[in-house]
Amino acid sequence: MTKSPSALGARLGSQETLGQRIRALRHYAGMTQVEVAAALRLSRSAIAHWETDRDGRVREYLPRLAELFQVPVEVFLTGMATQEAVVQLTIDEIDLLRLYRSLDVGERLSVQRSITRMLDRKKK
Repeated sequence: MTKSPSALGARLGSQETLGQRIRALRHYAGMTQVEVAAALRLSRSAIAHWETDRDGRVREYLPRLAELFQVPVEVFLTGMATQEAVVQLTIDEIDLLRLYRSLDVGERLSVQRSITRMLDRKKK
């Protein structure tokens, strides 16, 4: 089956708030709120406000957060990064993608780490 990313679903990550995405990416990066605040030259409470969706100024810092966490800005806005490509998917890949998309952003990052660990063990 050949599908474009948009045909596979544009709602990936749509259930999370911006604050939840920031928190999940911070955790994935292994950083504390204090460390993120120091990297951005802000207060820890500013980061806490962002993560609880209480500060509208967060959007002006998204490019700096994206650089800090090494992800595209669109990950903060949509929960996903897009790349135009046409791919062929098997039935099991379609099932995995459907299940993956039902996870929240923190769970997705955990799945990605698990797969990376499996592949690292396989290389040894």
